[in-house]
Amino acid sequence: MQISNKTFTIVTLGCRINICESNSIASQLTKRGAKWMNDIDNANICIVNTCCVTNKAESKSRYFINRAIRSKKCELVIIVGCLVQLSKKIDDNNKIGIVLGSKSKNDIGKWIDQYKDSQRIMVVDSFTKRDVFDEYDDDNSENNTRAFIKIQDGCDFMCSYCVIPFVRGRQRSLSHKIILEKVKRLIHNGYKEVILTGVNTAGYRESNIYGFYDLLQDINKLKGDFRVRISSLEPFQISKQIIDLIIDNKKRWCSQFHICIQSANDTTIKLMKRKYTLKQFMELCAYIRKRNKLVSITTDYIVGFPTETSEQFNDSLKNLEQIKFSDMHIFPFSSRPFTVASKLKNVVSDYEKKTRFIAIDKLNKQTQSNYLKQFIGVVVNVLFEHSNKPGVQTGHSEYFFTVNIKTIKVFTNQMLSVKITSLVGDQLFGTLV
Repeated sequence: MQISNKTFTIVTLGCRINICESNSIASQLTKRGAKWMNDIDNANICIVNTCCVTNKAESKSRYFINRAIRSKKCELVIIVGCLVQLSKKIDDNNKIGIVLGSKSKNDIGKWIDQYKDSQRIMVVDSFTKRDVFDEYDDDNSENNTRAFIKIQDGCDFMCSYCVIPFVRGRQRSLSHKIILEKVKRLIHNGYKEVILTGVNTAGYRESNIYGFYDLLQDINKLKGDFRVRISSLEPFQISKQIIDLIIDNKKRWCSQFHICIQSANDTTIKLMKRKYTLKQFMELCAYIRKRNKLVSITTDYIVGFPTETSEQFNDSLKNLEQIKFSDMHIFPFSSRPFTVASKLKNVVSDYEKKTRFIAIDKLNKQTQSNYLKQFIGVVVNVLFEHSNKPGVQTGHSEYFFTVNIKTIKVFTNQMLSVKITSLVGDQLFGTLV
């Protein structure tokens, strides 16, 4: 298929890794002469970058696949990513021309070149023995202010609820020399924030003598006016060395740690096959806050794990009240194929799961509000993005929460100091210093 002068859209479901990979796909296609647009109903080529980590993510993926099929202007539907890798079952519709698993999405341009009308291309390779990292183009990034670099992919840990090892394979990492060159290029191109992302970002390891801490040290030495944010971290992979490096170099590293807890009850943590105890997790948070009391600690939490009793949930809720996360991503448990948890006897009804979700969400809103209130009167550094409302400029602070200022001026891609003046709902407002 000749792609030049075609329009394309990408619907991205799921994690930041998918966002990073969609940016790379967009870069490939624009370099071939296609035009990227956001409208699924008016694009010639519709790409759905799927997710299957939860039932909801899988349902949303299928919804957008069907939307793309129904679009009158769409000539070619392309389905890529984790859902394809998991199920390999795709509707028999002529508009679905290309189906690519997780490994092959990076070669999407090549497959479009080879596509001929009504002759479906389907490439879903096994990850069983794959140890090669697929490098992605990072030229297209979010809002042209924040750029993603995928430094690591896959997972070796086999948590009992998680399907990721089955759809992304085993752990593998990108060469540190390539990462450093990517950072330099992105900064040269005007980006003010770089986000290091991966399935287990802190599990980055190029060799037995070069790991995640070594990479952070080398990035720390780079020159330029930019900051770095680190994506999701596993608590058992964060050393005091890593924490100290980040907190001691505030101009280079964002003051945010996204540390996945999943449950705050030891029995459930053990059945999830997580590699830490609650005590170890709480000691880690205490050390981070000892070094910087304002630092943002966010997390992921699963509600309604199949074996979780009411007593275990109440214990978890009590422990979350003590930890006081600045924000929580809350997910109802989803039974996923091939996982150990999918075979466990379920003692949690749908009604109980919903009730527990509401309780966790209520706690999260309280702790989030209390966290934000302490910034009133504090000066933070805000990277401004595109304006969402007339007369208001919005951006992310080094603590990741958004900050708004009322102004008719445009500050897109500028890093400015802002003094926080008020909290309205869950939104912080401030004035330029």
